[in-house]
Amino acid sequence: MQRQEQKQVQQQQMTQDLVQRLPVLEADRLALIFRLARLARHNANIHLGSGGVEWIEDVASAFEEKLFTQIREGGGSEADKELRRKLVLLLDHRGLLPDTNEVLAERLQVDVAQIEQARQALLFLEPTGIGARTERECQYRHAIEHDDPRVVDVFDAIENGVSHQQMAIVLAVSEEELAGLERIVATLPKRPSLYEETSQIFPEVEVRYEDEKLVTTWLSPELDSTRVGNDREARWWMTSLAMRNETLREIWGVIESRQTEWLKGKLVLNPLTRRTVAHLIGKHESTVGRAIQGKFAKTENGIMEWRHFFVRSTSHGHSPFMIKRTLAELIQQETAPQSDQTLAHELARYGYQVTRRTVTNYREELGFGNSRERERQLWKG
Repeated sequence: MQRQEQKQVQQQQMTQDLVQRLPVLEADRLALIFRLARLARHNANIHLGSGGVEWIEDVASAFEEKLFTQIREGGGSEADKELRRKLVLLLDHRGLLPDTNEVLAERLQVDVAQIEQARQALLFLEPTGIGARTERECQYRHAIEHDDPRVVDVFDAIENGVSHQQMAIVLAVSEEELAGLERIVATLPKRPSLYEETSQIFPEVEVRYEDEKLVTTWLSPELDSTRVGNDREARWWMTSLAMRNETLREIWGVIESRQTEWLKGKLVLNPLTRRTVAHLIGKHESTVGRAIQGKFAKTENGIMEWRHFFVRSTSHGHSPFMIKRTLAELIQQETAPQSDQTLAHELARYGYQVTRRTVTNYREELGFGNSRERERQLWKG
């Protein structure tokens, strides 16, 4: 009996550990470096070995000081403020605090009530949503601070499963107004703004085609193994980053083998699904989905998001990407606009068996008008 209980506790700890590692897998390179730079300020054993981005490390060094200043200038006893500062140090790379009050209370050796009180105090700091338990709670904090108070009402109604029709009646708004409010709720930030957004992209991997072969260079962050030692926190991060990087390399290995033509500079993408990758690397499909989000690769065709390497196939096994590319070329090269049916016949000559209706859908997605509209444009010059 005792052995069974011990086994259950071990399984629970393993599950919690995996749950804690998932955000590391999901995080993009910039977010991870931001988090690691914060940790390095308090733990000399955590030091980036590779993959660093200097400016985000500088931003990270000032991030906590801004929060500490707000805590210092706020209300409460010195003991209350110290607990809030400790919670700030436990914020994850998203700026959230997903651990339960019970876990935090045990870790910091305080009462659960004290943790909840400190957590609530963090929610009033800037940036909005800092210290929220979940992304949904972060959205709620943004809803509270929205200029239109009805946004909170719509948020609460959606959370409570109130129908669209009932919301319109209760809030006394038109269908158009309600649709606008629902759009606002759907686009509320899921995470606090930890640093100013940048249009610059930081890829995880760079692939060049040199001397008839692909040369792959990994840019993912890693810790300096010579600095880790026996430090528990540093070793957890080193293991988590190693697991993350191993998973990314396994996924990329499949992408590279299936999309070799694209990586060599040709505009060709072959059908590939997450399920296929999951089967080949022996992981769950959801793990593949989590891993590829927000990840980029620098290729001969420019920087590309990993998810764009995944393209479904048609019933004949062709990638819609390739069909659309060929369709666009046919339309751009035509001297006299052709009907969708004629374009379908032309595509068949290239081995793409599609219906006229499919051609119409693809043509509209590409932004081309029908044959009459294209003829008028041609006539106008």
